[in-house]
Amino acid sequence: MATLSNEDIARIFEKMSRVLALKEKDRFRILAYEKAAQAIRDLDEDLSAISAAGRLDEIGGIGKDLAAKIEEALRTGHIVKCEQECRSIPDSLLQLFEVRGLGPKTIAILHESFHVNDFHDLQRAVDSGVLVDAPGFGEKKIDSIRESLKSWVASHARMLLGLALPQAEELAQQIRKLPNVSHAELAGSIRRGRENIGDVDLLITSEDSARVLNDISQLPAIDRVLALGPTRATLLIGDIQVDVRAVALECFGAALQYFTGSKQHNTHLRLLARQRGMKINEYGVFRNDKKLGGAEEEDVYRLLDMPFIPPELREDRGEIEAALKGTLPELIELKSIRGDLHVHTTYSDGRSSISEMIERASKIGYEYLALTDHSPSERVARGLDTVRLQKKMQELTKICKRPNGAGTRALLGAEVDILPDGSLDYSDDVLARFDVVVAAVHAQFHQSSQEMTARILKAIDNPYVNVLAHPTTRLIGTRDPVSFDFEQVVSAAKKAGVALEINGSPWRLDLNDTLARTAQEAGSLFAIGSDAHSATQLSFMRFGVLQARRGWIHPASVVNTWPLEKLHGWLQERRPKKARRQHSA
Repeated sequence: MATLSNEDIARIFEKMSRVLALKEKDRFRILAYEKAAQAIRDLDEDLSAISAAGRLDEIGGIGKDLAAKIEEALRTGHIVKCEQECRSIPDSLLQLFEVRGLGPKTIAILHESFHVNDFHDLQRAVDSGVLVDAPGFGEKKIDSIRESLKSWVASHARMLLGLALPQAEELAQQIRKLPNVSHAELAGSIRRGRENIGDVDLLITSEDSARVLNDISQLPAIDRVLALGPTRATLLIGDIQVDVRAVALECFGAALQYFTGSKQHNTHLRLLARQRGMKINEYGVFRNDKKLGGAEEEDVYRLLDMPFIPPELREDRGEIEAALKGTLPELIELKSIRGDLHVHTTYSDGRSSISEMIERASKIGYEYLALTDHSPSERVARGLDTVRLQKKMQELTKICKRPNGAGTRALLGAEVDILPDGSLDYSDDVLARFDVVVAAVHAQFHQSSQEMTARILKAIDNPYVNVLAHPTTRLIGTRDPVSFDFEQVVSAAKKAGVALEINGSPWRLDLNDTLARTAQEAGSLFAIGSDAHSATQLSFMRFGVLQARRGWIHPASVVNTWPLEKLHGWLQERRPKKARRQHSA
């Protein structure tokens, strides 16, 4: 029996919450399963190890009943009561929860009145017009469902980088531990750091590739084997298709370059090679029949008289010309990040306390961490009114005064809503109390381009605003970017000294790579933020850095690569002199 992973058990609990919601069961049970699923996904440690140590009760949101179910799952591979509860609801119906705007009541009506059991049924119901006269289904709602379906289809044709990459890296790590494996590296769009991917390419070298591929197909992470041959295997990890190719050691570098792509980048390289009397393919670099190189990836670029081009840049957007001229940018690296200016705690919609967030930041090695909980208008996110803000400030002061505390400097911050008229959700008197103000649009996304531009410009003009968070507000595959004059906003932000955020949340990655590069070329400042809602999610910083690298961003323009003293000076320089603050801790 295969041991269930954390994600397996989280999926069971998530499924239970949806089933109970459809059955209109007790709301507290539904929330308990939702919170448990999220708590499990936030863990750094395997549930099996936590259970063996008798520490399941230490996981937030896991009571005795759910702890018993986890132990049953770890012991038997099943949770009998959950399976019994879920038996009457098809999985295809539960997937409709993934369509934005469809809640349990709407799904139940669609199922019971219109025999909708899956996405295809829903698409037919929307297209046929049968919903027009149904109670609760006006034209506006039907149009909204139609648009949500389009977004869902688009997003599921490819998988989010932040969801696929950790699983792909774990598989690569397991493969490297197998006997007779000398190399195992990711390739394709996942190596280039694209925000979403189709499938995963993975290259290996081995003296016995057929045996190794068979060993790979039997790893615990593999859910299904689609094809297995002496030099290639096609596997499934959950919904992710992984193509594993075995290549010769002497060709590994050329193969890694070739299968990393992009197609446009490789086509350009092959053209340059032909102009120089050479040929490039996955086996190496050749002149006539003589092999010039290919064991190392650098060989491909060196033989074309250019430096190594980082994978994130390989989209044929000028990187080859820059390499030939010797003007490739110095790209930001994760190790350059000194702190995070956008995180949430349990004071708003986060799942980790102030202490837990600071402790994790200290383990990462951050010099500073801004605790930017939501402002009052974000009611769903439990935004802070002035009373709760005062309580947060008092707790933060106590934590920072503890002897032998974490080495990370805590900064008092807020993610403040930009209201429809461009004013901010806190008064200037309140804003003056923060070290860091991150301003963001969270509602009224359908304003005209002119209205949205004026709204953002007014917020940027506020002297307390430091960062414009997730500037286009997009959610990949589920919410389109808002419409505004990007060049005008970039110009205003540069003039005001406001940083544009590159948000590392896998669901946002906002700014995208092309807009980030446009802003970089205009001389913008940037802040790369994790938008973490738990201590574990501080790791989302890496996805923001990947996006920044794809946008040709260099470290000097990213404010959270700066030491604290320089950062503090920048945070305070726009403020009225009487409102300038000393370090909060």
